[in-house]
Amino acid sequence: MALRTVQRLCQVAIAMQATVIALTPAVGQETESVRMDLSGAAGPSPYDLSGTGTGFAAGVWLGYPVRPFLLAEAGVGYFRYTTQGNSDVSYLLPEVGIRVGAPLGQVFPYFGGGAGFASVTTGGAGTDLTLHVALGIRAWISRRVGLRGEGRLRSIDPWAGNMVDLTGGVLIRL
Repeated sequence: MALRTVQRLCQVAIAMQATVIALTPAVGQETESVRMDLSGAAGPSPYDLSGTGTGFAAGVWLGYPVRPFLLAEAGVGYFRYTTQGNSDVSYLLPEVGIRVGAPLGQVFPYFGGGAGFASVTTGGAGTDLTLHVALGIRAWISRRVGLRGEGRLRSIDPWAGNMVDLTGGVLIRL
């Protein structure tokens, strides 16, 4: 079980690195105003999977501003819930997505979507495709630190089950 989890984490790291490399300008093309950011968020997540209820969701994302109105993100989420049979199930959720918004000074309200995978880490086995749509806001409170709030509707094994991550957290400009 531990080896499988390490393999999944390595796959997530490789996928995130490939995404960042693909989105990063070549040396000499980057401007001072283009800076990647790291964000982390957590919160409740109502779900309709093997039963219904509210679980716990958390995630870490690397954001790259492609254009002032367009942000690419790659990250990994975590989701835990209890099945109808009272078993605990945890997912590792590597995802990539695009956020389109209106830059209003230090505030960036957005909507977007993306895709990824849901890999069961405890309480079962298997990996399924995921699709998500998101609505949120990013607000910088200083040059390097900001806050993030988001609602993310995610479909697992489209459209066999879903969850709605309602998360809040911190942004750090790298």
